[in-house]
Amino acid sequence: MSIITVLVLAAALCAAIALFNGVVSMAHGGAEDQNSSHWLMLKRVGWQGLALLFVLLALLVNLK
Repeated sequence: MSIITVLVLAAALCAAIALFNGVVSMAHGGAEDQNSSHWLMLKRVGWQGLALLFVLLALLVNLK
């Protein structure tokens, strides 16, 4: 397994964890959810963007 594959999997796993944390926070609701929902969504989108960047990088490397 190449290093770029490990990076893609790690970023995807972090995005899944951030998604799970957001769902758990929404399920509890209340003031804590109101304060942290934006930050949790921002973290999830950031991890997804990083995973996409790694996938594109892997595709470009394998093009040669």
